[in-house]
Amino acid sequence: MPVMKSKDASSAPDKGMDANYNRALNLLKGNPPEQRLDIQLPRAKYLRLEKAFLKLYPESLELRYPSLSYNSFTETVTVVTCPGNIHESAALSICSKIVEYADGYLSAYGREFARTIGFYGSTTTNDFEGEFEGSTKQPDGGVRYTSTDEEKVTVAVEVGFSEDYRSLCEDKNMWIDGNGVNVFILVCLTEKPRFKNPTTEYGDIGDVRAATARMKNSISETFRLNLSDNRHAVFLYRDHKWAGELNEAFIEIWRPGSSTSSKYELIQNGYTCDSLPTTLGIKISDLFPDNAWQAKSIPDKVIPFDATLYVEKLMGAMYGTATDRFRTFIKEGRRRRGEGRHDEEEIQEEQEEEEVTNSVCCGKGDGKSGKFLLDVHKVMNSLLPNRLTSSLRYGLYEQVIIAEEVYGDGIVYAWLLRPGKRYVCIRQFVLVHPQRR
Repeated sequence: MPVMKSKDASSAPDKGMDANYNRALNLLKGNPPEQRLDIQLPRAKYLRLEKAFLKLYPESLELRYPSLSYNSFTETVTVVTCPGNIHESAALSICSKIVEYADGYLSAYGREFARTIGFYGSTTTNDFEGEFEGSTKQPDGGVRYTSTDEEKVTVAVEVGFSEDYRSLCEDKNMWIDGNGVNVFILVCLTEKPRFKNPTTEYGDIGDVRAATARMKNSISETFRLNLSDNRHAVFLYRDHKWAGELNEAFIEIWRPGSSTSSKYELIQNGYTCDSLPTTLGIKISDLFPDNAWQAKSIPDKVIPFDATLYVEKLMGAMYGTATDRFRTFIKEGRRRRGEGRHDEEEIQEEQEEEEVTNSVCCGKGDGKSGKFLLDVHKVMNSLLPNRLTSSLRYGLYEQVIIAEEVYGDGIVYAWLLRPGKRYVCIRQFVLVHPQRR
């Protein structure tokens, strides 16, 4: 006699999958900042979601966020919206220094060795194998080896900011077991308390730029005290916490075939650790596929890591995150009230962002031509008129332009300018303590 399933019982899993699908789709549509969603969906449902995503964002290959990825082994869909300053800085600060050091070291043995190592972080990877075949993933950062014979991601970086540690470990398994990276760098940051927008809108603000400038000036003293006291206190303005305490930060280095990681503590209980690492144990050979490295007669070397500077960058990034959150909250409130994009200040800002996009797109190249330097100066001047007072260093990693501006007071600011057909993502964060300059 056949076993009959009740209609309610058989439809329950479908309802759960539909609910997960709608949660992911709504997050992709709304694209609010600083959100990550991990949900369970079978591959067929994921492909349907991917189709809807591409319809929402036809130019998704040029845009990094929102991003959509899939772990075929665990059947987990991950949606990530535009992260905060702290998330971007945590990944970029590690990857850029690895590539920079490798460039200098390998160039001594020949430019043909140095040019094979490059920054990786704005491209979706789908060449996963084994249990992870059919997966797609976009890392927060990484290093890629490229030659005429082979192209391979050798180092992958994933950053968790007040996220589930287990989700980061699943990312680690994808990259090591499914893609064969030599090194997986896991960066875990914890903010306490987790950020929430104010429950009441600030209807008394008319000029967004002026209000943001006042806010930055008010919290700048907290930033300076954090630097001098090696603490990571909250950024409070108008009785609201725009960035919580950076309570914990650590880095784990994972390698294939190892069940444990090398763990490096950076921040504990809101204070910088007394003993900070000078290296993460990553070597020049880790940046190459095994067969490519063995064919080269280059001495191996451990890549140094300035943890003190890295922690200071995290401090500056939290300062920038607080500012970004305040600005976004004000702008969204104005739009809800029908005030956004209607006054001269909003229109001027939109025009300047378009000018930045055009300038950056004109600057694609090897980052060495005078025209490219002029374009970057134009971009910086459009963002900070009459304040570009001294030197400007710049670089081009794929389609991410990194520009550093050194002010007269010694504070170094960095801008991330990512060109795209629809928008340009602009980030600012303080890089170096004035006393270290």
